[in-house]
Amino acid sequence: MGTKDSSRRFSRLGAVAAATAVAGGLLFTGATAEAAPLSPNACSGAHQAGGAPQVWSKASHSGCSVFGAPGRKQGYSFTVQNNQTACVQGWGFDAAHPKGGWFDIGCGISGHMTVPWGNVLGEPQVRVKSVSLLPTLLDWYN
Repeated sequence: MGTKDSSRRFSRLGAVAAATAVAGGLLFTGATAEAAPLSPNACSGAHQAGGAPQVWSKASHSGCSVFGAPGRKQGYSFTVQNNQTACVQGWGFDAAHPKGGWFDIGCGISGHMTVPWGNVLGEPQVRVKSVSLLPTLLDWYN
């Protein structure tokens, strides 16, 4: 394991310890901890995703964690970059999906939606499928 890998692992352990301290020693349901953002814009900047026609892509991860709170909603938006049409789903949590699940963000060339998040520490992510005959590329924000 290289120095970079070991420092990422240490960052993950630090994130878990911080989440435990913030939560007063309680674990969040469905919690995940990720490494610290790789750049200052990892949480607020554009993320890229792409999808093949009529097939959901693998998840595109934001690279940062979001601390939840009771009743919290997570916002997602997207803009297609290559003149195709896409359907996008965002990751969220609710009573039916306590460990996380996919929620529809919308279909088209752009869209914005909030999904339930609740009192969970997790990483925003989206998945995409093209509804055109060609693959689609898009920028998404959380």
